[in-house]
Amino acid sequence: MLIRSYLTQIHQKGHKEFRVGKRSTSLYSIIFLLLSAVAYYASARFGMSLFTLFPSNISLLWLPSGIGFLMCLRWGWKAVPFIIIAAYYVNLPGMSVSTVEAAKLHTLISAIADGLESYIAMLLFAKYLPRGVINPKTLSKFIWWVCIIPPLMTATVITANLWVGGYLVSHQLEEFFVSLLLANSLGMLMVYQLYNSLKLDPIQFKKPSIGLCLSMVLIGFIFLLGIWRYPAIIYLILPVLVIMSFELRLLTVASISTLTFISLITATHFDLGPFVAMTDQATAFELMAFTFACAITVFGLSLQQYQMRLAKESGERWKLAAEHDVLTGLPNRRAFMPALTKEHHRSVRLGHTYCAVIWDIDDFKNINDTYGHDFGDYVLVRLAQVMRSSCRDIDYYARIGGEEFAVLLPETDMESGKNAMERFRNEVAEEVFTAPDGTRHSVTISIGIACLASRGITETELLAEADKALYKSKEQGKNRTTAYCHPNKN
Repeated sequence: MLIRSYLTQIHQKGHKEFRVGKRSTSLYSIIFLLLSAVAYYASARFGMSLFTLFPSNISLLWLPSGIGFLMCLRWGWKAVPFIIIAAYYVNLPGMSVSTVEAAKLHTLISAIADGLESYIAMLLFAKYLPRGVINPKTLSKFIWWVCIIPPLMTATVITANLWVGGYLVSHQLEEFFVSLLLANSLGMLMVYQLYNSLKLDPIQFKKPSIGLCLSMVLIGFIFLLGIWRYPAIIYLILPVLVIMSFELRLLTVASISTLTFISLITATHFDLGPFVAMTDQATAFELMAFTFACAITVFGLSLQQYQMRLAKESGERWKLAAEHDVLTGLPNRRAFMPALTKEHHRSVRLGHTYCAVIWDIDDFKNINDTYGHDFGDYVLVRLAQVMRSSCRDIDYYARIGGEEFAVLLPETDMESGKNAMERFRNEVAEEVFTAPDGTRHSVTISIGIACLASRGITETELLAEADKALYKSKEQGKNRTTAYCHPNKN
């Protein structure tokens, strides 16, 4: 009862990503369950046609273990009967040996073991990997709890079942057990790697990159050279896949590595490549050990690079958010000051001139007090749009305070800068805003401008001059553009 209660709790808790637990047995779900069972059966027949051991239903390319695992992730215990039925009918021809009694019973035992493997893998996945496989640390848990523990149990049951049934003799048990374990583990790993990559890093239909094309050509060249001329060169596929994991997207690497390993298993079936040994069992062990090790390595490195890319993108998003005003979308003071410093140093180095501008909205407090902050925000957003449209591509503009804005005008002298700001001021004056009470209003702005003009001052001093010019505009009645005039200048 305690065990049953424990399994029930895990099952009801389920995996957040896949929502394992209560599901309505709808016609839609049944259809997809049937299609999944067909995929299970078809992948098993495909594996058996490529590389089989005795009895002939045992394949080294056992993708059904991964498909059954995904079925249980999606439908929970409801998928188990479908898996058992598919496994039974796919195993029956190979188990029907004339020298074995009760072949159907042994087939059913093996099928039940396959079904329980998928279900137990799902339960362990839900318990130990509630967020899925997202980094190398969770990959190690996945390898242990999903790719080793359930296949270990299944390999033990099936090996014992075949030994009791007379399919295997004592000296065959060890090699058979290891080969079966690796086959099921590899199936889990390859299928879930593709699924997980598709979930984390969805398909993006873009023009193939040069790196992708070169990588595929190189892998193809190594593969062909390895199976036809120099078998040992096949081992170079691993470093190529490792390099790809640093450069390409998660799903791309997963797809290419899976196709590569399937091709390698297929080539070995036709006695090509470096894994052709004296016996089928020795060949199987060498091939599967190499493939399993490569798959884990590539999957882990791909996940690591994926996490690094996520961290970089997250950092860029945080930086963008920290340097931009939420309301208007303009850069803020944090972003404006480095841009000002960069432009100042560039202009000083090249002997050019530029203008710094500060402007704000006249009587903006009255607008907020009279019509509310929502209307005030609307005015700010609209004036930011007007500023965007009136500035050149090389200009830099920002919201540096509540109703205060700043503009950098590179390669601009005082007269040109003042004319540009006057045009902008007139455009603002022509804007009409409808207040919440239905009345229509216009707003005005005051502008202060300062120019470097080959003077030996710092960028902060220049910005302070623009600020002083702005206050001069306020003192002279607002709604005007004022150029900073040095006190010592007549």
